[in-house]
Amino acid sequence: MDVTVEVPNVFYRKAKVYGALTAKYFKVPIDVIADSIPPGDYQAKVSVVDRYNFKAESHLNFSVRNHLKNKAFYLINSPVEINKTYGDYENDPQHSERYRYDQDPDFFDNSMGMIWDSGLWRSSKYTSFPFSGAYTARVQVRDNPQNDDRFDAFRMWSGDNLSSMTFLVHRKPIALFSAKLVNGSLQLSDSSYDLDHVSSPNKGLIDRQWQWRKSGMEVWNDGQPPSPLPTSDPYEMRLRVRDVDGPSGIGVWSDWFQQTVGSPGNLPPVALFTVDPNNVSYRKATTITDKSFDPDNDYLDTYEWRVVKDGWQEVWYHYGGATTPPNIAGFGIGNYQVTLKVHDNRGLWSAPYSQAVQVLNHPPVADFNMPNEVYRDTVITMENLTPDPDQDGDWLSYEWYGRLNGGSYFWTGNSRNPSMTIKGLINSYGISDKDAISDNWEMRLNVSDGSNTSYATEMFVVKNHRPTADISGPSTVNQYDMRTFASADEDLDTSDQSSLHYYWRVTDSDGKIKVYNTINLDNLTFDQVGVFTLEHWVVDQIGDKSNIATLKVNVIENLPPSMTLISPAGTPGNPTIIDAELEGDPLIQWTYADPENDGQEKYRLEFFTKDGLLAKSVENTDSTGNTRQRQMPNHSLERFLFYSVQGRAFSKNNWSEISNEKAFIIDNPPVPGFTLMTDTGKDASLTPIYRTDVLQITSTAYDDDQPKGDSLTYKYYLKPSGGTEGLISATDSFTKQFTTNDTFTIRQVVTDSLGLWREVSHTLTVKNRLPVVNLTFPTSDTAAKPTIASTMTPIMKWSYTDDDGDEQQRYRVRILDAATGNIVVQSGNQASSQKQWTVPAGALVENHKYVVEIEAYDGFDWSATSPRKYFMVNLLSVKGGVKHTAEWNANRQSYNLKISGDKEQPRNYNVFWAGEKFMLQADATGLPDTIDVTMNSGFTAQLRPSDSDKTFWTGELYDSTFEKLPNGPVTFTFTAKNEYNTKIDKVTVIISEDWSQYFRSHRVK
Repeated sequence: MDVTVEVPNVFYRKAKVYGALTAKYFKVPIDVIADSIPPGDYQAKVSVVDRYNFKAESHLNFSVRNHLKNKAFYLINSPVEINKTYGDYENDPQHSERYRYDQDPDFFDNSMGMIWDSGLWRSSKYTSFPFSGAYTARVQVRDNPQNDDRFDAFRMWSGDNLSSMTFLVHRKPIALFSAKLVNGSLQLSDSSYDLDHVSSPNKGLIDRQWQWRKSGMEVWNDGQPPSPLPTSDPYEMRLRVRDVDGPSGIGVWSDWFQQTVGSPGNLPPVALFTVDPNNVSYRKATTITDKSFDPDNDYLDTYEWRVVKDGWQEVWYHYGGATTPPNIAGFGIGNYQVTLKVHDNRGLWSAPYSQAVQVLNHPPVADFNMPNEVYRDTVITMENLTPDPDQDGDWLSYEWYGRLNGGSYFWTGNSRNPSMTIKGLINSYGISDKDAISDNWEMRLNVSDGSNTSYATEMFVVKNHRPTADISGPSTVNQYDMRTFASADEDLDTSDQSSLHYYWRVTDSDGKIKVYNTINLDNLTFDQVGVFTLEHWVVDQIGDKSNIATLKVNVIENLPPSMTLISPAGTPGNPTIIDAELEGDPLIQWTYADPENDGQEKYRLEFFTKDGLLAKSVENTDSTGNTRQRQMPNHSLERFLFYSVQGRAFSKNNWSEISNEKAFIIDNPPVPGFTLMTDTGKDASLTPIYRTDVLQITSTAYDDDQPKGDSLTYKYYLKPSGGTEGLISATDSFTKQFTTNDTFTIRQVVTDSLGLWREVSHTLTVKNRLPVVNLTFPTSDTAAKPTIASTMTPIMKWSYTDDDGDEQQRYRVRILDAATGNIVVQSGNQASSQKQWTVPAGALVENHKYVVEIEAYDGFDWSATSPRKYFMVNLLSVKGGVKHTAEWNANRQSYNLKISGDKEQPRNYNVFWAGEKFMLQADATGLPDTIDVTMNSGFTAQLRPSDSDKTFWTGELYDSTFEKLPNGPVTFTFTAKNEYNTKIDKVTVIISEDWSQYFRSHRVK
């Protein structure tokens, strides 16, 4: 027989019982923990079925209760119980109790929302939890030391560190599958899930239990149904799934989900769909996926959808072809029932299938961290862990509140991560420092998204720093010392530092006790030898007492001081020489020492002559105890006289021994001076001199102590500018002549017999007299009438003079364009004593005016530029020529051919017949203004230029008397003139016969 025990959708177990022809004992275990049975009152149906499918039934009642345990899992809305214990050290009875539940609603997927008072104290327990999430539960109890409300401030809440508990509240998983026959084969499609883990790859499921049976049978077979099914009869199959939310990852079972397939007739279709997510933010969207099917694989031709909001408002309806509802969140915040019915093409409707969808405004999840123990001065920076914006995308606002000992809340800030101190809260809300020291402080955070508010609360302790006491002061003193002992106390709470109460107890060497209530022991006098005991402690305003600090002070006998002179440093054998002008009378300095470090009270100084006679005594009191020197008034001691000095110091009724001896002489320093005069009567310190001058240096130095036997020595040093100083004389006066030009410094050093010295310096300048140059060629000093140079390489010449007798070492000549002032050519610096320079070829052009200037160097300085001189190059020339007219030249050649057969012989070209006209021409350079031609017989002619360059000139000369010219030479003088020059050229021709000779010759012919 098969025995089954089943609590619908909670528990199922089957067992086999054999040999049941007679009464048979059997047992079926129910393990509430292993089977994850949630709390509740249950009736289990026990069925016994034989092999003929006959059945007998009975029922069993049992109850399951949940006690809230740490790190346990609970289903939503399942009852839980919280137990507590109470105890009190003073055995005070309990007055009241309170509970706080801190929920993290986003611990699981598909947040359902948050309990309204998460993070707040409440007076009653939750017996179940309507929303999924991670919870922390805390309970506190309050004692009642006096049953009188006037003493309510003394009723204390317990801490919650030992009474907090964390647990998880979750939902059952959901089994979901489709089953249909396709061509005789069974097709199963599992869509099961756990709303708490829809984002997980396994949907939060750890186990599945399949069962199947032929319709009408009582006993279920375990496992998936076979495919194909054993027969063509209808079969029932069901599935439940188990989630991971439980100990060791083994959670609760879902309700059974059942389907039927395999009827010979038409089975109705199955409406089925999934919603992702089932709990959705009003700012987000849902996705509904149709999973409907027909067990006979018939076509689904009609869908009827209904979306009902809050149980009464139908917000969307559809009747027609396949579709899915739109985004449910678009209908606003609320609880929705989504219902689907489907119709197959053979006329059957499915049963309605519904799912709940919640569209909500998720409340913000308030959460923060802070130290659980602080002091009043601790800067507390809140670590706000609240997601901002929240999962709806809403921006959040914050309010922070503090509370002490269960009293009223007070506002502490509204920023996200405020910083504060308990001291600041004390000052703002009138809390006393003593009351602030408590382990019942509470900080609460209110977070709002504008519609919902969530809370987070943390308990913390404010502790007090116990003050520490210490004594700062010497452990050994001398008799009669007056010492201050300071309280080196510390209290890390700044509020207590100004309110500490100070206590001292002093026990002297005779055992006498004195008590003081001051911060420090000022001017405590130790008038007897022995050991004194000092004790010191403090108490803060909270009432906490510090440690007792103890100091043993040893008082020893007082000893006399000592004095040591250190200035002047001289000794009787080697006295210090004191400069009377710079130092005046001596500054006496000493060191003071006392074995007990007692201060100096007075001192005495005594001055003696070389003969040991007391010359002066000084005694002064020292009110500060810090005097270590005495400046003697000026002229209180004589000059140029030997002195020795000794001293003594006094402290606490004791003079020191006589100090060491110091010696000194106050000496007047010499007064330096000298004059600088030349043999020409010039004061060289005022006027520059020359190398030709002889300089007389004469000392004017003296010393006021010379009448007392003091003497002087001299040294003179000479330093050129930029050079090295050197000794030039050791006598008081001497002469000096300079060989170079420079600015010189002469320094005189005068030293007296005791080694004091003074110096004085004078500066003099030895100047060079500049050489003087003047051009001797060219000589013109005006551009209107420049000197004419008849060569393209003229020689510039000049004169040179120097008053110092220095020879010319260098020169530099510059030739400039007279019109523009631009340099045309220059010599550069030429190392030469010559007084002339030849202009290089190609530098000058003809008929252009130039300016020339020169400078010369005498070895020290360049001269001033010479006065300018002007010149111009003009190369005037003329080359004359005497020619026949064309007709007579033809006659000449015809005659020669007749006579000799050579047209140029016997009458050469320079042979003329008397009576011919002379054709004159001249080639010229230098732009002549005129060219005149004169015959030696007195006839003249003026030629004319043929172009503007005036390089070719022509003319003619004829007179009737020329027929009478005698045979012989005739000379023509060509004279070319311009503004600057005149040039001549002579041309001689021959007169042979007169012109009739030619005609006679030709007539004969």
